[in-house]
Amino acid sequence: MAVLDTSPVDAPPVARSTEYRILGGLMGSSALGGLGQLIGLTGTPLLIQELLGSKTWIGTGSFAMMGGTALGAVVLTKRIGRTLRRPTLIGGYLVGAVGGVVVGLAARWQWYALVLVGLLLFGFGNTASQQSRFAAADVVSDARRGRAVSIVVWASTIGVVFGPKLWGPSGRMMAHVGLPELGGPFVVGGGVYVVAAVACWLVIRPDPRDISRQLRDEPVTSNAKVDVRACLQRPTLQLAFAALVIGQVVMVAVMSVTSVHLRDHGYSADGIGTVISAHVLGMYAPSPISGWLVDRVGRLPVVVGGCVVLVAGCVTAALSHPGNHLAMIVALFILGAGWNANFVAGSTLVTDAVTAAERSRIQAVADTTTFLASGVAALLAGFALEWSNYATMGIIGACIAALCGVLVLAYRPRLRSA
Repeated sequence: MAVLDTSPVDAPPVARSTEYRILGGLMGSSALGGLGQLIGLTGTPLLIQELLGSKTWIGTGSFAMMGGTALGAVVLTKRIGRTLRRPTLIGGYLVGAVGGVVVGLAARWQWYALVLVGLLLFGFGNTASQQSRFAAADVVSDARRGRAVSIVVWASTIGVVFGPKLWGPSGRMMAHVGLPELGGPFVVGGGVYVVAAVACWLVIRPDPRDISRQLRDEPVTSNAKVDVRACLQRPTLQLAFAALVIGQVVMVAVMSVTSVHLRDHGYSADGIGTVISAHVLGMYAPSPISGWLVDRVGRLPVVVGGCVVLVAGCVTAALSHPGNHLAMIVALFILGAGWNANFVAGSTLVTDAVTAAERSRIQAVADTTTFLASGVAALLAGFALEWSNYATMGIIGACIAALCGVLVLAYRPRLRSA
């Protein structure tokens, strides 16, 4: 028979040094996960264009990767919810590493279908990286959850900013071992995923889920079924999904074809990497500010503000001459900052709208929906770039973001009466 712990509720289940070590491991693995992802992701549209000789299908690469992330959100979240966090984080990174090797070899063999399979697997690494923030929330008390999550998200900024800058050098390095410059970075990214998995294996002990059970008296498993359809009838959750999905779609539709747009205007790999680095800096660096505004100003104003910033980023990108390097950097940074506001506020709204028993399941549905929608956006963006131009895509993105802002304002009376 298990012996009940009669210590006070606020007593930590592990020594503070252990807590710091685990949080440090999660921060490190999250940074490595972002680094591995962006080393490969930056050149994905260029790789597809080289394989097929056309811009029309360049979005299929991002679609496959986003699909893998969405699939990983379902598979890994279900696994995490039933057992432990540490094995599933490790598994996600290792699956992503295998995917990176598959992409590199398939690119060498000029095998387009196999490249898509590899990209699907590579997306699992991104899912594992994102799940690190939930593991961080398990390690600390409820009063410190927000800070624990924020430092892990902030740590990922390191990886996602430097990843695009390492894309070009990684490709040149792998060319010396016989891999193409556009496929080789995925092997390097996969290697970084392996390091992230090793970090989780060595440092994240005991498992964060075990700590959470001691701290919150949680059951080992939960057989309660969540009525997802009924949950989605709640106005707050509908608005949260709209903010997450529309913000992601607008950002991905523009960002996913930017590298091709820039290369068509004479940019080198290093020049493209600089612009994408500025974009992902805008995506992650403002997280503490967005979180503070969400708590102090409110969820809905931040979503509206995020939509306004998305409109500004899209319009700036559409009007900027591609030869103006600084203008493109500013435009993509603004686009990323708008996404960040919608992502932070939308994620908070999801948490607000569900009970503790529903949270894990609905979070998985939200992530899956968001990444599937962004994958479709990336796919359609390739067709749009072939049939029109980059400026037109920017204007369309601005219109969609503006529509999201109008929907939020129209939903406010329903939220107050709900």
